[in-house]
Amino acid sequence: MASFRLPHCLVATLVLLSQSTLAQSDTSNYKVWSSVIFQRIGERTPDVLGFIPTTLTSLGAQQAHNAGSFFRERYVPSAPSVFGSARAGIDGLNANTPSPQEVYALALDTQSSVATAQAFLQGLYPPFTLNESVAAVLDPTSVLANGSYIESPLGGYQYIQLHTSGALDPEFPYLAGSLNCPAYDYNQVNYLMSAAYAATDNSSSSVYDAIHDTLLASVMSNSQADYINAYAIYDYVNYYANHNASFKAQINDSTLNALRWLADEQQYAMLGNLTAYNNLTSSSALPDGKAGSIATLGGNLLLAKMLDQLKTSVQWEGEYYKLSLLFADFPSLVSMFALLGLPDLNSNFAGLPSFASSAVFEVFSTSDNATYPSEDDLWVRFYFRNGTDSDDAYQSYPIFRHGPSETDMRWSDFQTSMNGVLIGSIGDWCTQCEAVTSVFCAAWGNSTTSSGSTSSSSSSTNRGRSHSMSPAVAGVIGAIVALVIAGLIFGLLALIGGFRVHRNNKYDTKKDLGGFKGSQKLASDRDLTLPKGGAVVGATVERDAMGGVGHERIGSWELKKADMGSGGMERVRPSFEDDHRVNPFRDPVKADERV
Repeated sequence: MASFRLPHCLVATLVLLSQSTLAQSDTSNYKVWSSVIFQRIGERTPDVLGFIPTTLTSLGAQQAHNAGSFFRERYVPSAPSVFGSARAGIDGLNANTPSPQEVYALALDTQSSVATAQAFLQGLYPPFTLNESVAAVLDPTSVLANGSYIESPLGGYQYIQLHTSGALDPEFPYLAGSLNCPAYDYNQVNYLMSAAYAATDNSSSSVYDAIHDTLLASVMSNSQADYINAYAIYDYVNYYANHNASFKAQINDSTLNALRWLADEQQYAMLGNLTAYNNLTSSSALPDGKAGSIATLGGNLLLAKMLDQLKTSVQWEGEYYKLSLLFADFPSLVSMFALLGLPDLNSNFAGLPSFASSAVFEVFSTSDNATYPSEDDLWVRFYFRNGTDSDDAYQSYPIFRHGPSETDMRWSDFQTSMNGVLIGSIGDWCTQCEAVTSVFCAAWGNSTTSSGSTSSSSSSTNRGRSHSMSPAVAGVIGAIVALVIAGLIFGLLALIGGFRVHRNNKYDTKKDLGGFKGSQKLASDRDLTLPKGGAVVGATVERDAMGGVGHERIGSWELKKADMGSGGMERVRPSFEDDHRVNPFRDPVKADERV
């Protein structure tokens, strides 16, 4: 797998910085009170296969499990040492069976994200069994009255609560703010029309021409094999170079590195441009002067979610969310790097992080506190672990363009800096994106503006303390108001016009063929059929031909318009966009019953 490498000019400085950081972490005074981790998914099947949903591979599951095991070793001091990393136990974190109030896990509702989360959580909290040292204390819920101990299936598998967020959920933009965002799609098109794109496209044509016939002919035409599909091509080639010996034999490391470099440049241009112009709002600025642009909007919202989780933990003095885990693919992570100023420190942050990479904010204190310290005594440190290869260390980096020695920030300064880059209001996301097809954006209506300083400075997901109305609450209130109005109108009709409702007893209800009858269900009663597992198989979010992807398929060959070559895709409209709705006022379909 391609890995994240440091420029030679920075190696010595950052090694010394890493050593001093780890030395400080190893001291007994470094105590972590809460942590939030954004975890990139493990290896998955490539996006280039089109509308076939990507799935986590066995290697990807091992990578995710490795990451979970790494953080167990770091945050649970009693865990056996495997990685030899510095330990920094989270105060009060249960070592065996976590409660939902201690560990919060949220995954994007895609197979690769959810499966990554499941594998990670099994590494973080492995099977709890009597036959292993991990079961130092019996789980009281597993002990029966007769004194027997009932172990969970699969050798004591632990069922840790995992939240998921799909495209209809207001939490969705906090994990994937560049998806379902028309303004971001226009940003991609702007880049494709830029001079920078044209220059790279011309200079890279020979790279793609050299590999098309041998490696790409089965999945795309020759006209599609160019820089416009840089990420999709690299994703595909890298996958098969890892999984197919004959494929790997046809590509050398220099060509693979060139493809990686081109994918890095393309994705950072689309996700890390801090001044990208928003065609739909006619501005390069975000609400309230926040740093970033429409290109980095996913990172702006991700940082809001991460800060919100930490604030919840601090405000409740560690009673809630000691450890928060967020699972999705790389786009929001690349945008977050740009907003934190990390590419200025290390140019590799302007590229793609490896599969199963971890970006972490730790809240800690350096005094030997027996109880939760005051906020004045709290500090924050940012860590990044690039993938799970043995040479990818867990390393701290200064953020917000601080100097190399300033890896630690006071909690108050950290909040101030974060408030300068985060977008915490879903209403602002809806406005910036003009996301008219996102159902939850209707809760903010046409009056949504991008000037709400309060809503954009703190996440709307701050539980128990937010004064903004959630979409769910707005929907319930709207439904109640509608019912009250309907009731008043009905009452007036009954009072003034003598309007009455009479039950039609024309048919004997015992002979009516409608509805379930329990054990007497008739042949005309149709069963509700659900796919196995209770979910609709293949229900995925897809983008249009302008920028389009179901999973984070940014820059894939579906972007190519008809005038750029073959392969353009017609947009599949969501069901709620369908113009051919059934008219509820037409006569119902009459059954044709005959013997």
